[in-house]
Amino acid sequence: MALYDEYSDAMYRFMLFKVSDRDLAWDLTQDCFMKTWHYFATKEHEVENKKAFLYTIARNLVIDHWRQKEKRATIDIDLVAHTIEDGNDLYATTVLQDEIRSLMGLLNKLPEHDKEILVMRYAEELSFDEIAKTTGKSNVAARVHAHRALKKLKMIAQKHRK
Repeated sequence: MALYDEYSDAMYRFMLFKVSDRDLAWDLTQDCFMKTWHYFATKEHEVENKKAFLYTIARNLVIDHWRQKEKRATIDIDLVAHTIEDGNDLYATTVLQDEIRSLMGLLNKLPEHDKEILVMRYAEELSFDEIAKTTGKSNVAARVHAHRALKKLKMIAQKHRK
């Protein structure tokens, strides 16, 4: 249960970002923990990094979901905007929502694997070791991929400004 308490919110946010549907994100999050608990029942000692293990399962569940549905995930800006805390400064909230909308639009122009690595690194704040274990790449390959994806995002942003 400690594993769930520690990582359920992060897994839910990851799922929500990927599927843009609150109910589906909760279902996938629960599936992620059920698969983890079933695996840990006999093989917990084989898992060195539980967080990376969870992200690997989460990523695979999302891939399975989209393969079944045969469509790409999109970002629901209303869901992202809903997570912004209500404040007294309506202007600041509106500006932040516009920035989020713009960033999501730019991210959606990236290939899925680039978008995924940027989300893991900057939204979920995973280390490169955790990203490497989640994606099955080496630490160096994860760093290079993140760097290249960020460069692509910057190029897209520059083209978008013109």
